Amino acid sequence: METFDEPRSEEVFRLFGQMAQVGQVIYLTHHRHLCEIARQVVPTVKIHEIA
Repeated sequence: METFDEPRSEEVFRLFGQMAQVGQVIYLTHHRHLCEIARQVVPTVKIHEIA
């Protein structure tokens, strides 16, 4: 997803939000802008930062 444009990334996070209704979704990234997109698209998202 790191090579997706913003609209495509938003659609993937919407799909993740739907998937999370029936199971746990874990997505790992070091791209902070994707975390911001996830927060905008799925307001209930839980983001854990690993140092």
